[in-house]
Amino acid sequence: MEERKPDIKKGILHRVQVLYVLFFIIGLMIVGKILYLQYGPKSGRLRSEGTTITYERVAMEADRGDILACDGRILATSVPEYEVRMDFAANGLVDSIFLRDVDSLAYCLSDFFGDKSKSAYKLKLINAFRERRKNRYVLLSPRRVNHLEIKEIARFPIFRLGQNRGGFIAKQTSRRLLPHGDMAKRTIGMVNQTGTKVGIEGAFDSVLHGIDGNVLMQRISGTFRVPVPDEMNVDPVDGIDVVTTLDVDIQDVAEKALREQLETMQADWGTAILMEVSTGEIRAITNLTRKGEGNIVEDYNYAIGMNMEPGSTQKLASLITLLDDAGASLDEKYDTGNGTAIIGRTKVTDTHGYGLLTLKGVFEKSSNVGFAKAVNKYYKDDPKRFVEHLYKMGLNEPLHLQIAGGQNPVIRKPGDRWWDGTTLTNMAYGYALLLTPMKTLTFYNAVANDGRMVSPLFVKELRQYGQTLRTYRARTMVSSIASDETLKEVRAAMRGVVEEGTGRILKSRYYKVGGKTGTAQIPVNGRYTDRNGGRHYLATMVGYFPEDDPKYSCLVALKTYNAPGHRRFYYGASLAGPVFRAIADRVYAKNTAWQDPLSQRKEKTDEKPRLKAGCADEMREVAYRFDVRYEGRRGRTDWRGVEAVDSAGIAYTSYEGWSDEVPSVVGMGLKEAVYLLERRGMVVAFSGVGGVESQSVPAGTKVHRGMLIRLELGCTPLEPGIYLKEKKADSSADSVASSGRGD
Repeated sequence: MEERKPDIKKGILHRVQVLYVLFFIIGLMIVGKILYLQYGPKSGRLRSEGTTITYERVAMEADRGDILACDGRILATSVPEYEVRMDFAANGLVDSIFLRDVDSLAYCLSDFFGDKSKSAYKLKLINAFRERRKNRYVLLSPRRVNHLEIKEIARFPIFRLGQNRGGFIAKQTSRRLLPHGDMAKRTIGMVNQTGTKVGIEGAFDSVLHGIDGNVLMQRISGTFRVPVPDEMNVDPVDGIDVVTTLDVDIQDVAEKALREQLETMQADWGTAILMEVSTGEIRAITNLTRKGEGNIVEDYNYAIGMNMEPGSTQKLASLITLLDDAGASLDEKYDTGNGTAIIGRTKVTDTHGYGLLTLKGVFEKSSNVGFAKAVNKYYKDDPKRFVEHLYKMGLNEPLHLQIAGGQNPVIRKPGDRWWDGTTLTNMAYGYALLLTPMKTLTFYNAVANDGRMVSPLFVKELRQYGQTLRTYRARTMVSSIASDETLKEVRAAMRGVVEEGTGRILKSRYYKVGGKTGTAQIPVNGRYTDRNGGRHYLATMVGYFPEDDPKYSCLVALKTYNAPGHRRFYYGASLAGPVFRAIADRVYAKNTAWQDPLSQRKEKTDEKPRLKAGCADEMREVAYRFDVRYEGRRGRTDWRGVEAVDSAGIAYTSYEGWSDEVPSVVGMGLKEAVYLLERRGMVVAFSGVGGVESQSVPAGTKVHRGMLIRLELGCTPLEPGIYLKEKKADSSADSVASSGRGD
């Protein structure tokens, strides 16, 4: 019986049919899954997640606005900085490329940053590459780098291949830069990552920050993304620039002067403020703290945040109250005795005994005894009236500054918890009330501003792309703090403080100052003397200038500590006065409109300026150039070649104009002779020392450009110590020395 062979074709067909059915079922399952994902109950969430993975909306930070000085110079600006990072799982970063160039990259990073050796960088790179899937955003730079540095780093081996092939990532951030260093740092302020806002940066953060935008980005591969056009994209709006009232030049002088005084006098801290009288604009404000020898920082705004008893600077408010409210006179007299008196329940002392003084003299000498007696004379039975007048002048009014941190005045009144039988007497000379230095300056500024008290101004404009968007003006706090007659009297008294009283250090031959000194003891933990017997003092100088037409008011205050057995300067004149003077001198020098033309100036001293020893002809040359008369020591006038001598014995000389002839330089000094000859185009050679004894080309010879002339030196100078003499001045040289006593 013949055996049947299996049907191979039929077997193959059967297997194909099975596979077909299997694939068909799998296909149905895939289609079903797709339909489920697309239209099932979770389709919306899944569709959103898929979009998020592929597309991402990224915030675009706006450029922060600049803070500018009053003349447009930048005080604070934002600059880009970069972190150097690397994506070790970038698609194009294959083994062959990495292993070939990792050694070079490690060398470049080590050489550039200098914080690690080449081998340390290489080990870090290799370890990160081994775990590449976990290292998509590795920080390589030990610090942030600037724009020029990141361009250089981008040319390093591997990095030069770009983000996709080399894994190079430059993460941009912004850093706030102060081009002038720490100048006015506390006033300019900051906004840190914790949300702390200080100074102008903090107060105007909302306009400086701008408005962030956003853009839709599509992920192409790895971490590489590209922006995608989308109608929802929003461009960022740059921040607005803030224009301050600060003057960089004056601010620089104020800081240097205050810094030097802190070091010299070993003071703990100090503040200096310059305000424009009519506008209230703050031209300079500095606050410095001495942390140790050579370490002075600006870490607190004492000008607006330090509320303390002002001391004798408060006597101006007492004087105005006495004149304007009580009807007192500057000429009425008070016996200050030997500087000590018991007034009511208070023992009042002065540093010196002044005896009998007028009220004006009491103010000029800053007598505590005198003011205590005057205030008690008029207000002992009605202290409330005294306090009400202080309120009327706006001393209790908050300043409502444009920046945060300002403290409000504290002025007690009868009936308050802390009012007692000593309060009125203490308030008369600056105790039992609290004012910030800025508040004190604002009050003095009102006196200079014809009685109008304006709030201090730190920011005057908001500006964008050069266009002014908003202008700020000072707020009038009190329209008039006193009558015109009273203001006239107190300004005379303040002038007297500088001319005759405790503020003589501010006396200047160029401009006049109205001012007041102040020296206050500062209580610590409620005690004016600490457990070791030491005392804390606040030395203040405040005033305005030029006194006859005030443009600026200024306050300088320094806090010191006098330990037992250590005698230090702590009075207002000796401690704060030099800083005030430095600021005022700089302002005067900068404002040429205040200065008289040279032709109208009179020398303010009888002393004749002295010249170095020299030959007679040298003196004649100087006198000729500057058109002045001259005489020798002891009045000698026997100069060679003098054309005339007047009845007073003053020798004169006359010169004809310059010509193209060789001048006579015999008897002159070498420097003057060379100057005259080279001006005519001659070449000068000389030998010897001293004055010119002879010249090779005779005087009167026609000059040819390039002509050589030889000078023989050896002339013995005539009388040493020659003086120039001009008209006698109307007043003697002023004294700039302090009396050594503040109050």
